[in-house]
Amino acid sequence: MSEYLNQTEEQEFNNVKKWFQENGTPILVVICVISLSVFGWNFWKNHKLQATQQTSTNYQAVMTSYLQNPEKNQPLVERFITENQDTSYAVFSALEIAKQQVESAQFEKAQATLQNALTSTQDATLQNVIRLRLAMVDYQLNQLDDALNLLSQVEGKAWDLRKQLLTGDILVSKGDKAAAKSAYEQAKQNAPASVQSLIDMRLNNL
Repeated sequence: MSEYLNQTEEQEFNNVKKWFQENGTPILVVICVISLSVFGWNFWKNHKLQATQQTSTNYQAVMTSYLQNPEKNQPLVERFITENQDTSYAVFSALEIAKQQVESAQFEKAQATLQNALTSTQDATLQNVIRLRLAMVDYQLNQLDDALNLLSQVEGKAWDLRKQLLTGDILVSKGDKAAAKSAYEQAKQNAPASVQSLIDMRLNNL
């Protein structure tokens, strides 16, 4: 029995050797391809991480310079946006420019900045932020229907309070007090106590 097992093992070993001789090269090729693929994937991930970290560092530096002197350093931000147009940091930069433009009452410039930002991102959260801010700018420019259209595209419960408040303000400007009242009442349902008093003031002024 022992001799039979030894012969069987020897035969199995020889069969394995023969099979590997016939198929070893393709297997080695596959192993090499897989190894290179794993190496390439890890290299790409590390490269992507390093690039993101560098973009973040550059963004912080550009924003620091910009906020020190927005008028003088805006070209720095615009160049950063161009060089990083496929990243969220480009959108963050555009939002900061628009904020400064609004604070200096340059609403038409802010509108153009936000419109460009909206077309440059597919991120749903960023799109909601941009649409809300753009609706506020349209409201300031008395482009009320455009503002309402933008607000109708803002999705998600997290945005309901701001969306309904601004909708109410716009409807008041359009002279539709009944619809404005409805918007304010919906906003009040979603508002914390500290904000409800402000909504009550709006309702009382209708």
